[in-house]
Formats: sequence, structure tokens, C-alpha cells
Amino acid sequence: MMFNKKLLPLCMVVFMFLNFETHAQEPNFSLYHYSPTFTNPGRIGAEEDVRIMFNYRNQAIDLDKNFTTSSFSAYYPVYIGRHRLVAAASFLNNQSSDILTINGGMAGLAYSLQTTTTSALSLGIQAGYFQRNPGDNYTTDDQYVDGVFNPGAVSGDAALQVRKAYPAFSGGLYYKVKDGAGLEKAFIGASIFNINKPNVSLASNEGDDLPMIFKSTAGYRVYHNTLFSVIPNARWVGQVGTHFFNLGSRFGYELNKKGTHKIELGIWYNTNHLGVFSLAYEQPHFTIAASFDQPVGTDLSKAQNSIVELAISYRLKKKNKPSFDKNSQPIAEPVEKKEEEITEEVVVTEPQKPLQELPKNDEDVEIPSSIREQSEQETFPISPDTKRRESLTVAEEAVLARTVKFDFNSENLDNESKAFLDEVVTILINKENFNIELKGHSCNLGPENVNQELSLKRAGIVKEYLVKRGVDQDRFTVMGMGESDPLEDNSSQEGREHNRRVEFKVVYEK
Repeated sequence: MMFNKKLLPLCMVVFMFLNFETHAQEPNFSLYHYSPTFTNPGRIGAEEDVRIMFNYRNQAIDLDKNFTTSSFSAYYPVYIGRHRLVAAASFLNNQSSDILTINGGMAGLAYSLQTTTTSALSLGIQAGYFQRNPGDNYTTDDQYVDGVFNPGAVSGDAALQVRKAYPAFSGGLYYKVKDGAGLEKAFIGASIFNINKPNVSLASNEGDDLPMIFKSTAGYRVYHNTLFSVIPNARWVGQVGTHFFNLGSRFGYELNKKGTHKIELGIWYNTNHLGVFSLAYEQPHFTIAASFDQPVGTDLSKAQNSIVELAISYRLKKKNKPSFDKNSQPIAEPVEKKEEEITEEVVVTEPQKPLQELPKNDEDVEIPSSIREQSEQETFPISPDTKRRESLTVAEEAVLARTVKFDFNSENLDNESKAFLDEVVTILINKENFNIELKGHSCNLGPENVNQELSLKRAGIVKEYLVKRGVDQDRFTVMGMGESDPLEDNSSQEGREHNRRVEFKVVYEK
């Protein structure tokens, strides 16, 4: 009888190890697009911002028995030119009712190579270290003294005190395509988990290796407008002797015109005879999603029971300071101060020309050499008639209040922008006492350092166009503001289009 009492808990532990070894090691979250470290290490490279995530999964395995998984992860990108290196760290807790517990951590590294302006290929690797612990909800004969149970007594069964620690390695590739507005258009990825097939046996002389697990995902956006999008997608998970698919789609809907709030509905069919439903709510920096898996059909021999998941993501955003064109000279005084001064008096630059080129008449007097040597930056009050001529008209002010627009990730001028800049040339050619400050801007899609560089290039290309058409290059100051000064909220496509711009500011010479 004593033998049976000692053997029973050991058999239960071994059974649980065999029955849940795969699920406990690699939880297959239904919200796999919110769990990169458990779906594809290459997917880590798609993270563009500093981000933290929490994932929770509860699966009923028997009456009053549950299998739960909790995970906390963090992602930190480092930009290298137009490419990106992303580091990730995750902590995992698996609890198979009160029989088996697995705790561990993973560290991942992925490099995202920008193959085109709208696509990137990421390669990721990941290493984890885990420990399996049998539950402590067992009793043996050694804990009974004179027929009375003593909870403080040692169980005396070494099998129930075994701890198994082991490493696990994984890797994957992930390819993602965006549209011209920087929104997800297509993706495909493949990964391998448990590459080293770690031994997780309780007994050191027995072989019990975790099998390699293969996972792949793919999706393509088939419809998109200002408010609504449809992205059919699929996932395949396979290992020796078993595999399954998730087939379905995500449906996104913008809750307001600016796109600052969004909901997304997901519907999938799992070939393990499960229907999967999810609902997500997204804000610019915060996302919360939940899913529910429910058995369907009559043949449920392979089906998991009802599963509930929760995913929470919080995005942190770093800002860089604007960069300046090294060949331009910064304005000495704040623009606001100069604009206040010109409301009272408009000034004009005395051109630096040879004396003999000045017009002659009977009223001319000889100009002292000290005046001829003065800098062209010296200014003089002008008459009311000249003031009206040198000031900007209402129509000219309206032209310069407009901005040059750019496509996503582009620094090229289209025909409409060139026609607009030709109007600007006509104004500036006749206003030689005006200097021009060009500020380039970008939306918030893509790496911040790339946006910073791109905004400066946009301002530079506008300057180059104006100079080629006769405007003195010394009259320009070129600045790149990156994504630090948006006109509108970047959460909507329309807002991002308005933010990709170069704007003009007229500065009067002193």
C-alpha cells in the first residue's frame, strides 16, 4: 500500500510532463500578432519603438484544472542608418494546475534590413533558460506520524523534489511590407523553436527531449480605405506527429477621422476544431486585446477546451532634437522677435555694388568710402512707397503660407510641388531683403533617426530647386525637424500626409 501511495504522485508528475511538455514550453498564443517572442524571433525586428507587453492565457484542461501562462516582455530598437537592431527580453511562468510549474526567461536579438522604402527583412535569434518544478500539493506516508498528517514533515520522496533546468534556442525570419502611408500591407515569416531539443526528463538516465517546433505566419491586406481594413492571415504550427492551422482575418475600424482610436476584430478557425474570436482596442501608445477560443463540431478528441487570452501593450516613444544643415548659418535672433520688429518698420538691404554702377544725375553726391565699405547686412529705413513695394502682399503671404508635400519615405518633388515652387521663386527674386528659413518635417512612421535625416533632405531638395532658378543660396537656412513638430495627429493617414512637408518662414535682413 505504501508503495502505491508513493508511486501514484510520481506517475502523475510524469504523466503531466508528457501530456503538457509542448504546450508548457512553447505556448501557442491565439493573439500571436501580440506575442512576437513566442511566434517568431524574427518578428522582434519589426518592433519600431520601445515597447513593453504583457500576455496571459488560461486554458481549461479538466474539471477544476487549468493551464495558465503569463509572460512579460520588453523591446528596445537601436537604429543603424536605415536599418534596425532590436533587443528583446521575456519572462515566462507556466502553471499546469497544481502539478507542474515552469519558470524561465528569454533574450532575443533581431536585425531588420530595410530592403526597399516600404519593405524590411528581419532575422532573429533567441535563447532561453527554464526550470521545471513538480507541484507541492502531494502527501506521502512519511508525512503521517501515528496516523496523523504532519504538514511540516518531509515527504521523503525524492522524485517529488526533482528540479529540471535546461536551455532552449530558437530562430526565425520575418518579411514585412508597408504601403505608401506606412501601414501594414503584407507579411510572411517562419521560425524554429527548441533547435537544440533539450532533455527535460526527471531522471538523469532517461531521454525525454522536447521536439523541434516549426511555426509560420502570413497575411495580406485585401481592402483598405480611410476607416476600414481587412487583412486575411494564417498561422501553421507543426512538430513530429502533429500540426494545426489558424485560418481567418483581422478587421480594423477607425473610431474617429483622425484615427487616434481604433478597434480590430479577429476571427479564425483552428483546425484543432476551435473557433477563435478576438477584439482589440488601440490608442497611439496603448493597446489592449482579448480573445476567446471555443470548441466547435462534434469530434473534439484533439481539441483544447475553452481558452481565454489577454494582451496589453504599451509603447514608449523617444524624441530626437532637430538637426541642421552644416552648410547653413543659423539665425542669430529668434524668428518671433524679428517678426515683431517688422510690423513697425520694414528695412531694405543696401546692395554691395561698385560705385561706378550707381546711377548719376545732377543731385548725386559722392558717397564716402566708409559707407561703401559697410556690410550688405546694414539696413536703412525706406519711404512709405518703397515699404509697400518691399512688403509681402496678401496674395504673396498666402503662397508662402503653403507647404511642399511629400510621399511617404520620399524626398522627390512631384510636378505639383515644382509648379508651387516656381511661384515662390517669382516672389523671392523680387524680395532681396528677405532671407528664407526652410524647415523639413516627416510623419512618425519608421525609425526616428531616419525621419530626422529625411526631413533635412526634403528641406535641402527644396533649397536646391530654388537656387537653380535664381534665388541666392546664401539667403537660406535649412533645418530638419524630423517628426518633432507635427501639424496634425500622426495616428491617421490624412494627418501623416499633412505632416510630411517643407514649410517657409521669411526672415528680414538686419
